[in-house]
Amino acid sequence: MPNVTVTAADTATAMDEIWDRLGPDAMIVSTKKQHGKIVMEATTESTAKPAEPARASTAGFGTLFTNQMIGKTPRRDQDTAPPAESMAHQNELAGVRRDLAALQDMLTGMVLTDLDGINPALSPSTRVTLQRAGFSQKILQDLQTHYAGYSYSDGCERFLQALASQLVHPTSATILQKRLIFVVGASGTGRTTMVAKIAAMLRDQNPSKEIVLASLNGQNGTTNHQLQSFGRLLNLPTVTLGLSTPVGDFNKMTDYDFMVIDVASDSADAVEKVHSIQSHLGASEVGTLLAIPGSTSHSMISTTIKRFHAIHPLVALTKLDECETKPAEFSALAENNTKIALLSGTKSVIDPAVFASENILLQYLQENFSHAGTAPALIGSE
Repeated sequence: MPNVTVTAADTATAMDEIWDRLGPDAMIVSTKKQHGKIVMEATTESTAKPAEPARASTAGFGTLFTNQMIGKTPRRDQDTAPPAESMAHQNELAGVRRDLAALQDMLTGMVLTDLDGINPALSPSTRVTLQRAGFSQKILQDLQTHYAGYSYSDGCERFLQALASQLVHPTSATILQKRLIFVVGASGTGRTTMVAKIAAMLRDQNPSKEIVLASLNGQNGTTNHQLQSFGRLLNLPTVTLGLSTPVGDFNKMTDYDFMVIDVASDSADAVEKVHSIQSHLGASEVGTLLAIPGSTSHSMISTTIKRFHAIHPLVALTKLDECETKPAEFSALAENNTKIALLSGTKSVIDPAVFASENILLQYLQENFSHAGTAPALIGSE
C-alpha cells in the first residue's frame, strides 16, 4: 500500500486519522510542522527502507521528542514473521502513541520561569507578567517583598509604587538653588534644550536675578549656535567657556547670580573638569544634571551613567514627547542607583520641564504598564 500523508492541527489528531485509514499496523515514516500544521506520513509496507540510526543533533527538544518517541517505530525484517500480538495489545500501543503526541502538544505551550519566581506566597502570574512587560530579574528580585503575598492587581501596583519611590529624588527642586548648574550628556540627548528650560524656570522664580547661559566646550572660542538662539528667545546673555578655563575663575565670576552650563563634550576631560569645579566650590554651589532620552536602551543607560559617575548627576529624562521610557530602561536606571529629577519633552523650549515626584512617576509607570497590554489600568484599582 502506498504511503499516506495527513495534515492536522496537532499530532494527536494526525495519529487518529492515520489509525482510521491504515489501522493498527501503521508505521510513522516522518513527522514535520508546516505552515502551523502537523504533516505526518505513514505506511503499512514492511519493505520500507530501514531508518538511519539516530544522530546527535542541535535540534530542539520538540523535534527530538517527535523523532524518538513518536515518529520512529521499530520495523520488522522482511524475512521475519510478525510477532503474535493480539488486537488488544496493538490498540493499547496506539493509545500510548496518541497520549505521547498529546503530551508533546502540551509541552509546546509550556512557559518556564526561574527559581526566584517560585514562591508559595506569590500570586502565580504577578512576577511572570512583570518580567514579560520588560522589568529586569534583578529589580523583580530586589523588590519582591513589595508584591509577594498580594493579589495580582495589588502586587503590580505595590511593585510600581516601590520602583517609583526608589527612582525619584526627594528634593530635586533644590537644584534651582545652585549657583552653577551643569547639564551633561551625549550629543542629541536634548541637553541644550534642557539648559534653556532650566534657565526659563530660574527666570520665572527669580525675576530680579542675573541669569547667564554658558557653553563649556573642548576648545575656547567654539560657538554653540543653538544655545545662542535659546538665549535670544529667553532674552538671556550667553557666554562660551573652555576646558582650559581655570577652576578658580568660576568662583571669581560675580556678575551673575545663576549660570546654567551646557557641557558640550562628554569626554573624560570634560567630566574631570566638572568634577574639579564641584570639589573646588562645594556641593552647595554646584548642581549637575544628566540628560537621558526616553528611547535610550538598557545597555546605553548603564554605559552613560558609568561615564558620568564621578560627578554624581541627577537624571533628567528628555524627549518624552517623542518617545516613552519603558520598563527595561527604568530597570537600568534603578539598577545603577540613579535618581530622576526632571521629566521633559524636547520639541518645544516653551513647555516647562516637570520636577519628578513619586506620584508623577508612578502615574507614568502605570500608564506605560497598562498600554503594554500586560495588565489592566491600575489607577484606582481595588
